Amino acid sequence: MVFTEFRFIFFFIIIFCVYWTLQKHNHRKAWLLICSYIFYGAWDWRFLSLLLLSTVIDYFVGLMLSRPQVDGSTVEQEIKTSEVVNNGETKNRWINIFSWDVLLSKPLNQQQRKAWLVLSLVVNLGLLGFFKYYNFFVDSASNLLSFLGLTISVQTLEIILPAGISFYTFQTLSYSIDAYLGKVKPVRSFWDFSLFVSFFPQLVAGPIVRASTFLPQLLTPKNLNDVDFRGCLTLFLVGYFKKACISDNLSPLVDQYFTNPEIYTALSCWIAVIAFVIQVYCDFSGYSDMAIACAGLLGYKLPLNFNFPYFSSNITQLWQRWHITLFTWLRDYIYIPLMRRRPKAERTELFGYRNLLILMLTSGFWHGAAWHFVAWGGLHGIALIVHKKWSSWIAPYKQFQTLRNIVGIPLTFYWFCASAIFFRDNDISSIIRVEKSFLFLDSPGSQNINIQTGWIFVPLIIMHWAAYKGWFADWWQKIPKWSFAVFYGVLVSTILRFAAINPQPFVYFQF
Repeated sequence: MVFTEFRFIFFFIIIFCVYWTLQKHNHRKAWLLICSYIFYGAWDWRFLSLLLLSTVIDYFVGLMLSRPQVDGSTVEQEIKTSEVVNNGETKNRWINIFSWDVLLSKPLNQQQRKAWLVLSLVVNLGLLGFFKYYNFFVDSASNLLSFLGLTISVQTLEIILPAGISFYTFQTLSYSIDAYLGKVKPVRSFWDFSLFVSFFPQLVAGPIVRASTFLPQLLTPKNLNDVDFRGCLTLFLVGYFKKACISDNLSPLVDQYFTNPEIYTALSCWIAVIAFVIQVYCDFSGYSDMAIACAGLLGYKLPLNFNFPYFSSNITQLWQRWHITLFTWLRDYIYIPLMRRRPKAERTELFGYRNLLILMLTSGFWHGAAWHFVAWGGLHGIALIVHKKWSSWIAPYKQFQTLRNIVGIPLTFYWFCASAIFFRDNDISSIIRVEKSFLFLDSPGSQNINIQTGWIFVPLIIMHWAAYKGWFADWWQKIPKWSFAVFYGVLVSTILRFAAINPQPFVYFQF
């Protein structure tokens, strides 16, 4: 069930109407939790058990980490004192041991806290590793051993990748890590935590929501009058247009080229590669727009996930604007901890570059269990290192800042397109062929794909630039209600006319 299907629209209308009909805040949250599990079960009901397992484990880990922290000697003394006080009162002691307040008031030392965190890491990463990376590791190990002259028989498994497992795994892990670091107060309500993990608008493809952002919202009753209906409806329609009209219509052209790139000209290569990066952006940012809009209509706020990345003037800025919630997650939980492993005085340039490369390799590996994703992440890691070094060299020459921005935007986009070939294709010989055609204008064949399709890039760029500059910002708030209703109806009918006949699955559902 994807957001561009009419059955989802019908599903959401039911959720919306019942949600705002219910008067009590707890009843509304219970209704959202039930609907979220129905939504996820519609993909494959068998994987509900995985979602529930991650929820239970991290909820319990969070409770344990909410216990007072003391050193080992203090814990030992606490136990001895408790035995003295309760001597002769065995009955009451055994009754109170089942009380959450009693259990959670007992202190933990640092080793015990680490053990609970490790439990969360092992369970979550273990599930993610098995379902997403088992066959990759088995195949890679087999190929390596064969290269070394050791032939062994290995068997891969027919594993179905659970929808959204990469997203909700990172989401629950961030909760456990933040609870361990004391950045978030563990929640007592199991139902609130379950809704945080399974909230259906962002469950299967993000944005990746932090507990510190979402859990406080569950404490406040929602008011229908506070909902920005015009803004949410407009954002949903923008996301729908990106996905159904742009991404889905470009998908056949991209597939046509990458199925047999050896028969096409260099011009066809350029059109197909640019079409692909537009397809991916409109697909994923369109989903994020619709997710944020659906959550907003229910009174909840999700974080921004894209911020016009193709108008970035350098690769660092692009990654600060592209899939923002993933990049900030990797920065906060991988890059920064790696940097802090050394005192600030001992952090050399090489040390920082190494950690930056690890960050982007992890990003590539997160996207898919294949070496071409790892290579794609590595290329961006190298690009970030080059830009960091280049920035330090030209920092004194501030008079050229405007020129750098003007030149930087097309160069950054060019680099993103060139690296996207690794993201799209999984065959090394095909990747080399397409890269030669794109970078060196080497035409391996003589056929052309639909060249006229390239003209669609012009209005798309103009529309995107207008949105980037805010030329149409908040227009929906400035017109009368009847005008908005009429104009919205016209937009809906127009967009439906240009929607793809054959809807495509969201690209990021595979991650």
